[in-house]
Amino acid sequence: MDFGYNHAQAILTLGYRDGDIFILSEIYGYEKDNEEWIDIANKRGLPKNRRIWADSTEPDRIKMWRRAGYKCQPVSKEPNSVKSQIDWLKGRRIFVHPSCKNTIKELSQWKWKKDEKSNTYLDDPVPFFDDAIAALRYGVEEWRKDRKVRLNRVEERTYDF
Repeated sequence: MDFGYNHAQAILTLGYRDGDIFILSEIYGYEKDNEEWIDIANKRGLPKNRRIWADSTEPDRIKMWRRAGYKCQPVSKEPNSVKSQIDWLKGRRIFVHPSCKNTIKELSQWKWKKDEKSNTYLDDPVPFFDDAIAALRYGVEEWRKDRKVRLNRVEERTYDF
């Protein structure tokens, strides 16, 4: 989950299988407070038994989600975590359910910073219109840091010639 108000709030339901990421559903929108988002999540049937990784800079919002019965917890932001998350995602296929229109729109408009002097693209994303992508980055943290998943990735790359 990436919290927002003027920026979009994005909540993605994700799946992981055989090294692939599946974006199964999204809750996405603007200008709603936390109580309104929790009400929407309840009405849409967001599972309360699944872990929600959320932006750690919003501990008060995380606390409200927990009070509402969700297993919401902060994602730990380490140095270079955004780059590490993106690099991990780049090594996977990502399937997006057609109903996730905002996520599809964000992914299709995502851009990389460009060094105008050398006319080359940098390894840094342009931080614009990336709320669902932030939710995706947070949501894969458990898989990215899981040793078995990392080993699985190495094995897949070994046999994927």
